[in-house]
Amino acid sequence: MADIARVAEVNAGTVSRALAGSTLVNAETRQRVLAVAEELGYVLPAARAAREEREKNILIALNDIANPFFSDVVSALAEVAQEGGYGVLIGNTFSRPDIERRIAHTFLAGTVEGLVIQTGHVPKELARVPDLARRAVAVAVPIEGWALTTVGIDEFAAASEAVAYLVALGHKDIAHIAGPPAPTNADRERGYRAAMAAAGLAVDPSRIVLGNNTMRSGQEAAMVLLSRLPAPTAIFCANDEMAIGAITICKQKGLRVPQDISIVGFDDVDIAEFYDPPLTTVRQPRRELGRRAMVELLTLLEESDREAGERIVLPHTLVVRGSTDRRE
Repeated sequence: MADIARVAEVNAGTVSRALAGSTLVNAETRQRVLAVAEELGYVLPAARAAREEREKNILIALNDIANPFFSDVVSALAEVAQEGGYGVLIGNTFSRPDIERRIAHTFLAGTVEGLVIQTGHVPKELARVPDLARRAVAVAVPIEGWALTTVGIDEFAAASEAVAYLVALGHKDIAHIAGPPAPTNADRERGYRAAMAAAGLAVDPSRIVLGNNTMRSGQEAAMVLLSRLPAPTAIFCANDEMAIGAITICKQKGLRVPQDISIVGFDDVDIAEFYDPPLTTVRQPRRELGRRAMVELLTLLEESDREAGERIVLPHTLVVRGSTDRRE
C-alpha cells in the first residue's frame, strides 16, 4: 500500500479509503489510485471484492417514519429503487444528532450508492463529500445552502390558496397553528400571512401558535387559541395531524365544526378524508414526490451528463371537504 501511495502521490490513508470506496476520496483521485494499484499488481482483499458483488443500496434519511405523510413517499421511493436494481435502507433519525451522525457514517463508508434526504438539512459530516450533489436528492423539504436536486411542491402558494379560500368564505379572524422550524413550515406561514395581507386583514401575532406536527400539539395549540376571546372563526393548520387535534378540542369546547369554526389542514394524509368531519386540506402528491425523487437520484447516479441542483415543483390541490363552511 505504501508503494501505491508513493506512485499515486497521495498518503497511505487516501489509498486505503480509495480502495474501500469511501466518498471522502474524489473520483479523480480514486481512479488514479486504482490505476496505480492495478499497474503494481495489487489484489483487492476478499472483503472488498465481495462488496463489489453486493446489491446496490439507497439510503433514505427521514425524521420520523411514523408520520403518516411519509408512508406513501417512502413506498414509492422503494418501488422505483427496486425496479432500478437497488435496495433501500431506511434511516429514521427522530431528529437526533447522534443518529444523523451514524447515518452520515453509513454513507461515508461507501456501503450505499445514494442518499434521499427528507430531514431538511445535510449532516455536517457530509459537508466534505465532493460529489454529494450527484449522490443525494432532497424530497418534500428543501435544504437551504445546498445545490441539491429537490422534489416538492410550492408550499407558499399552497398555503396562500388555502387561506384565500377561507377568506372567500367570509372569514376575517383566521388563526394559524404553525409547524416546527423548517423551510416548509416557514413557507406555509409566509403563505398564510400573504393571503391575509392580500385580503387587507391584519395578522394578530397572538393568532399564531406553534405546534410540532402531532395531534397532541394541535390540541394544545387549539386550547391556547380558544382561550383568547373572541375565538377565531377559522384555523389554518400546517399539517393534517395538528388540524385533527384542533378539531377534537373544538368539539370538547362545544364548538361545531364547521358551523362555528372552520379548520383547514395540509398534506391530505389518509385519515383526513375519513375523519368527522372530513378535513379540508391541501393535497400533496405523496407517491409522485417519492417516485420522482428516486428517478432523479438514479439518473444522477447513472448518467454523468445529468445536471444536479434542479428544483422540481409538483402540483398541489386544495381538497374541500366538510370541515369548512361559509361564515354568515
